[in-house]
Amino acid sequence: MQITQEDTLYYKYYIKDRMVRMDSYDKGNLKEPESYLMFYLDQQLIYAFKPSKKMYVNLMNKPYHSTQDDNFRILKTTNTKKINGYKCYQWRVRNKEQNTEVSYWVAQDNFDFFEDFLKLWNRSEKHASYFLRIPDIKGYFPMLSEERTTLREEKMTLKVIEIQKQQLSRTLFEVPADFKNYDH
Repeated sequence: MQITQEDTLYYKYYIKDRMVRMDSYDKGNLKEPESYLMFYLDQQLIYAFKPSKKMYVNLMNKPYHSTQDDNFRILKTTNTKKINGYKCYQWRVRNKEQNTEVSYWVAQDNFDFFEDFLKLWNRSEKHASYFLRIPDIKGYFPMLSEERTTLREEKMTLKVIEIQKQQLSRTLFEVPADFKNYDH
């Protein structure tokens, strides 16, 4: 769930091997996704789907490049709390020039996909870009992240509501046969 001052958005992630599917839901309908993205990490491909139109498109992604910026202060604390059954550690990333601090509550498990997922998606949102500045993040996943100004005013919160470990069908990550490619 993504919470901002303007809106609350709901997402559901499915992960299998090196594939990630991210469903986006309209507030009024949390049963059928309004749209979804599929990320093929090894092939470096992203597809966007619109089920109501039975259409999909290949998204062009710009390669991720790490930049050197000395304005970031990274603190991996020993603070812990239990979230979704996981012992989570608090990591904080602050940039005074951008008037922003993001606090992450991270769990360690079989989350090896997450760093590669963020790099492929290459979002400019601070939750993603700040997380990629933290060293040694392989296997970690933020169960909760809170973006605030340096004066502690809330900007955005991302939180995992539930995690279910189960076998997923490969068809969940395939282009449906009746969908048309918008590019053609």
